[in-house]
Amino acid sequence: MSAIRWLAIACLCLPMGLAAQPTPHVVQPGETLWGISQRHLGRPLLWPSIQQRNGVAEPRQLPVGKVLHFADGNAQAVVVAVSGDVHAESGNGERSAAQPAMRLSEGGWIRTGPDSFVTLRLPDGSLCTLPSNSTVRLVRFSDAAGRAAAVLDLQAGEVESRVPPRVVPAGQDVFRVRTRMATVGVRGTHFRVNLADEHRVVVSVLESGVVVSTPTQPDLPVRAPQGVVIDDGPQGGAVQELLPVPDWIDSGLPQNQPAVLLAWAEVTGAAGYHAQLARDAEFLDVVAERHVARSDPRELALFEGIPSGSYFARVAAVTPEGIEGQAAVSAFSRVSLSASLVGRMRWIVASNEVELDWDPVAGSTYGLEIAEDAALTRVVVRVGGLLGHRVRVEALPPGQYFWRVRAETILQGQRSETVGPVLPLLIEGVR
Repeated sequence: MSAIRWLAIACLCLPMGLAAQPTPHVVQPGETLWGISQRHLGRPLLWPSIQQRNGVAEPRQLPVGKVLHFADGNAQAVVVAVSGDVHAESGNGERSAAQPAMRLSEGGWIRTGPDSFVTLRLPDGSLCTLPSNSTVRLVRFSDAAGRAAAVLDLQAGEVESRVPPRVVPAGQDVFRVRTRMATVGVRGTHFRVNLADEHRVVVSVLESGVVVSTPTQPDLPVRAPQGVVIDDGPQGGAVQELLPVPDWIDSGLPQNQPAVLLAWAEVTGAAGYHAQLARDAEFLDVVAERHVARSDPRELALFEGIPSGSYFARVAAVTPEGIEGQAAVSAFSRVSLSASLVGRMRWIVASNEVELDWDPVAGSTYGLEIAEDAALTRVVVRVGGLLGHRVRVEALPPGQYFWRVRAETILQGQRSETVGPVLPLLIEGVR
C-alpha cells in the first residue's frame, strides 16, 4: 500500500469537516463580473477573484449561460488571537493593525513583527498560527467549483496549520501551503512549514501526513512524526523522524518570580530548542517565544514581562538541519509579584512607633520579620497573616536592626512565596 493511499484511508477514519456550498450564478445577457461581484459578494472590486476561480479569459465578454462559482461574503478568514505588532493588508493594498474578530478576504496578507503572533480561522475551519517575523498571503479559500481548497503562500517565517480531515477523491488536496521551492498539500493534519532562508524549507508533521511537491521531487509523502528539509539543490530532502518530546524539570510549579523560567532535560541530537508560552493549550494565543541554543546538562528559557494569569508552556527540540520535533506541554499559573517588595519606614511621633510599608502584591498576605542581624537569625519581631501592606511596630530599643517582608499568594490551589530583600532599620531613640 502506498503512503499516499494510506493518507486517504486515514482521513476516512476521522470526522469530516464540511464547508458550506455556495450558490452558483448563471451568466445572463449584458452582465459583467463587476456587477456580479457587487450582487453576490457585496463589493464590485472583488471581481478578479471570480475571474480567477472560474478561469474567465476575457472578463468583458462573459459567455451567456456560463455557471460561475464563488464563495459568499462570509467566506473569509477570521483573526482568532493576536499579540504584538501584527498587520493585515487587503488585496487592494489597505493596511491596518490586526484585531481579534477581524475578517480577511482572499488575496489579503497577514504579517507579524518581532515577538508578535496571530492565529487565523479559515472558512473551512482550518487554524493557521504565524509566529514572529512571518508573512502569509491568503491566495484562495476554495476552488473553481466552490469546494474548500485553501491555498496559502508563505513569504517569510513560519506557519503552523491544523487542518480538519475530510473525505475527498484520491489525489485531491483540501489545503496547500506554497513556498518558492515547495508546495505542501494535505487533506487533514497538524503540521508546520518554516521558510528557514532563501534556500531551505523545513516541514514538520505532528499529526497524520502531508505530501511535499517540488519541481525535482513531486509527491513526497511525510507522515507524523516526521520532518524533511527541502533545498534548491537537485536532490530532494530525506525524510527523518522528529526528535522526541523533551522531559520537563520542575514543571507545573507557580511562576511568580520576575521572569518565567522553563527548564528541561537535554534531548540527544538537538542543536537547539524552540520554547513558547500561550494562554491556551492548543497554542492558538501565543504570547512569547524563545529560540534557545543547546547547553549541557540543563536547558533553560527565560521570559520577562509576563503578566499574571494562567499559561501553557511548550518546548521542542530542533535538529541541526532546523527540523522542529515533538513538543512537551505544561500548564502553570503566575502572579506577577513585585520584583523586590521594596520597603520604607517612618516614625509616628505621637505614639513613638515605627511604620513600615512596602510595595503591594495583588491577592497576597504578608509576613514581617525584624532581627538584630542581617542574617535574620536573632529575630525580635515576627508576625504573619497581614492583609495590608503597611504595619506599625512599637518602638524598639535603640540600635541597628534589619527587616524584610514575605508575600504569600495562593492561585488555583497552589501556594507560592516571594521573599523581599533584607533592609536596614536604625532605631536612634525616643523622638
